[in-house]
Amino acid sequence: MVNNGVFLWCAPRCVATAVERSVRTLDNGQVFHEPFLTLFYYSPERKSSRPACAESLQAFSQSSYQSVCKMLQQDFEGKEFVLIKDMAYCVEGNFDIFLEEGFKNFKHTFMIRHPRPAVSSLFRLSTNPELAGWDYFDPAEAGFRQLLELYEFIDRHVHKNPVVIDAADLLKFPNDMMQSYCEAVGLKFDKHMTSWQPGPVAEWGPCTAWHDEVMKSSGFIAPEAPTSKVEDLPPEVATVVKECMPYYEALAARRILPKTRLLEIR
Repeated sequence: MVNNGVFLWCAPRCVATAVERSVRTLDNGQVFHEPFLTLFYYSPERKSSRPACAESLQAFSQSSYQSVCKMLQQDFEGKEFVLIKDMAYCVEGNFDIFLEEGFKNFKHTFMIRHPRPAVSSLFRLSTNPELAGWDYFDPAEAGFRQLLELYEFIDRHVHKNPVVIDAADLLKFPNDMMQSYCEAVGLKFDKHMTSWQPGPVAEWGPCTAWHDEVMKSSGFIAPEAPTSKVEDLPPEVATVVKECMPYYEALAARRILPKTRLLEIR
């Protein structure tokens, strides 16, 4: 059984892959990239209505939520922790699996980002087949509602006050935020973990568009301030951004703050 497991839950385009990349710089852990997402899109238990190629369906034809849980709960010899990064919407309707005995030593953490850049980025990738292989935008994949619902389930039934980090805080104060995150989940912070060598990660698969920015980066990069207003976005994107805001704001109210900002407040 895992002694220290960490789930990092997010909605798409919330910079969570950069956190995963940061944790991968530690050599004493086992990191999994979106095992539940593959079930959602490709397994016999798939819930997505998106077309899937026969090759992918065959590759995951023996996978199930039960098999993935069993894999994550096993002992990983020589490893001090396990981290799983995944999308909350991919476990919707299956929250009860986290009540299993094998997950009792796991902490659940949540990564958020303002819906305007997150949903805009999802729209851009979802509607460009040359980039990500998809050709339409599905509002259900924005994922903020499911992220809050999973947070509330964990807070009620698994452990109180799950850690929440906001991408804006992380990108502005990467050392502060990663140190606070590691302390909160029982990982040993390394001052070098906010930088890494650019390049692909094998576990991220062949579709690089989703992770292109992280693969080309060598650390956390603060984005430029958005110049457009919600009203300037395509109507379907603006609508989804507005729908996601209450869920984002509820989670943002619970986020941990950078130590630098806490000192400013005091």
